[in-house]
Amino acid sequence: MANLPSFTKTFHRDVYPGISPTRPELSAVGKIVAVTGAGGQIGKATCKAFARAGAKHIIMLDLNLDNLQTAKTEIEQDPECQTSILHLFAVNITDQAAIKETFSKIESAFGIVSVLVNNAGYQPSPQRYRYAAIDEWWKGLEVNVKGSFIVTQEFVQHAALDNSKTAAPTLINISSVLAHWGIRQGYVNGHTSYSSAKIAMTRAMEILQEEEPWLRVFNVHPGLVATPMAAKSGTLSVSIDNVNLPAFFAVWVASDEAEFLKGRFLWANWDISELQQQKKEILDQDLLRLNLYGLQL
Repeated sequence: MANLPSFTKTFHRDVYPGISPTRPELSAVGKIVAVTGAGGQIGKATCKAFARAGAKHIIMLDLNLDNLQTAKTEIEQDPECQTSILHLFAVNITDQAAIKETFSKIESAFGIVSVLVNNAGYQPSPQRYRYAAIDEWWKGLEVNVKGSFIVTQEFVQHAALDNSKTAAPTLINISSVLAHWGIRQGYVNGHTSYSSAKIAMTRAMEILQEEEPWLRVFNVHPGLVATPMAAKSGTLSVSIDNVNLPAFFAVWVASDEAEFLKGRFLWANWDISELQQQKKEILDQDLLRLNLYGLQL
């Protein structure tokens, strides 16, 4: 993907000091952080980033137990991740009963999740709408919408009952650039399932923020990272962003510094200092939301 748009003049493809999880201002000490898709590359990096930020418990959820165990071993071997306790849950996010049971176990054993990173997803095989196989097309919505809905709802229901919380619970929905950009550029051709699912959850999260103002809800495009999903989508050649970029960015989003951006859509590539400098403009003009161009609101 060439000529990617950017809200900030600086467009990062790698990590930088402002989003370092070891910054005291981004401390996750005492937090219980849950990450779905934790056995994948971005999920694993996100767990590691929150461990570096000092999270008390990190709940790693994934469909594949082997991937979870491999990720856990790697994180535990990192000398900067020694204060966090990692917990593995092999679970299908589309199984509501299993997710309910999992969150109940988490609450009973460790406490209520304070940060959820909704990262698990499925990349359907690219097919033009005319030729798309219904089962493969629909699986994209089953995982990316239904699965994300189930996990999010369980997180919100448990968080709402937590009278002891000292900070607003944070929900980070890993969305995609294809939720709001790429049609005129031709990048979404063959991706009607994935794009539709991502825009659906993005909009749902905007509404959730309005329904539950005590929450902190963010939609985040993770950048273009070389993952198996990128390979399946056909974008591997342009996936040049460092896997730690969205991971470190998530730690920043979970901090107080990002409070003014709740309910909005962010790219992990955007510079946090420039975002902070544009705070008044963002709030006054209600920017970084899904909208209909040309309609005066």
